[in-house]
Amino acid sequence: MRISREHEVTTRPAGATFTGGVWRTDFIVPGPDEGLAGSRFLYAPGARSFWHIHAQEQAIIAVLGNGIVAWEGSDGPQVLHVGDWWHVVPGVPHWHGATPDTSFAHLAVTAGGGTTWLHEVSDEEYRGR
Repeated sequence: MRISREHEVTTRPAGATFTGGVWRTDFIVPGPDEGLAGSRFLYAPGARSFWHIHAQEQAIIAVLGNGIVAWEGSDGPQVLHVGDWWHVVPGVPHWHGATPDTSFAHLAVTAGGGTTWLHEVSDEEYRGR
């Protein structure tokens, strides 16, 4: 058992698989057996992830601002508000980010396994066209 304290973790840029300003803070880092992971992501307005696929289930919990999520087979981007939860099914390509005019933060709790990164979300996909 362990407690991850806010002042003991480091926030860093999320990396090359995101468009725009995105920062990541890892609170639960999986061990060698690829167990549970828990992170917070903060997106600047208009920022978003690339399309990607998780090997295991993930829960996204909106904690600040308004976010946008989309997945293969959806009717276009859906808006998440503070307090909304999104159950991400393994093996389904999806992306998430902030609305054009607000910052967005979410917690991501992933049941393990890896992430397969795909291509960048186009402006047309982001706008739902």
